Amino acid sequence: MNNSQQGFTLIEVMVALFIVAMAVSALMIKMSAIVDNTAYLENKTVAHWVAMNEIEKMRLANKHTNRVLSDKKTGKETMANRDWYWKMKPVKTANDGVIHVEVSVSRELDSNDPVITVIAMADRYHKK
Repeated sequence: MNNSQQGFTLIEVMVALFIVAMAVSALMIKMSAIVDNTAYLENKTVAHWVAMNEIEKMRLANKHTNRVLSDKKTGKETMANRDWYWKMKPVKTANDGVIHVEVSVSRELDSNDPVITVIAMADRYHKK
């Protein structure tokens, strides 16, 4: 009578389970990083939209008044069902008719750590 058994030993099963557990853990860590990066990029994108909207509003006001921004401005904007706080800071240049504008957008009021800062140049509006 041939008495050979077929199958896996307990050690082989334990090693296979250990390998599967390590692989699943690595996948979960990677998925968590991907979710975090997606949220980070979404915040950066929406904050950039807020900053660009404020720059465009400044340029439209310049078109009607023919004056460049001279004082700091702050405000609150709601976009993507969230509140965003922005600060617009004009920086003088060598030319009186041109300014360098920095728009910082953050999620919290009076935050010194903005999500994004967008830099633009503005000059007096030129009518054709």
